[in-house]
Amino acid sequence: MYVLKMRYILLLIAMGLVVLTYLDKFAGVNRGASDKEIDGRAVYVLRGSITHVRDGDTFEVDGTPVRISALDCPENSTSSGQKATQFTRQFKGKQAVCELTGAKTYDRVVGYCSIEGKDFAQIMVDNKFCKFWPKYDVWKRY
Repeated sequence: MYVLKMRYILLLIAMGLVVLTYLDKFAGVNRGASDKEIDGRAVYVLRGSITHVRDGDTFEVDGTPVRISALDCPENSTSSGQKATQFTRQFKGKQAVCELTGAKTYDRVVGYCSIEGKDFAQIMVDNKFCKFWPKYDVWKRY
């Protein structure tokens, strides 16, 4: 009888953990008031501070490198690329919300990110540092 009660309790605990794990994705638990609606296709939502800027279309959120989906920026080896990187550095320390697509490229996860509620790719295009790359706009946002 004791073994059955323990199994039942462990089963309840496991089910509770599963529910808690998916609450954020499906119910928006822990979503800040300024976050836009999270796309249901996101395999994971990464939230945190921008801790490092690699270039115009890649930065790190709490140490996790994120390649911005659908964004095409010049390489750092060019003066245009250096300007894009310099512009992006102003966001270091800001809060980002990245909806990850499930893709990876090199050592980076791929996602659509907003910073303080504003779409990062749109900011870069509006400021003429980068352009949209339709081939990699997997969710057809732009």
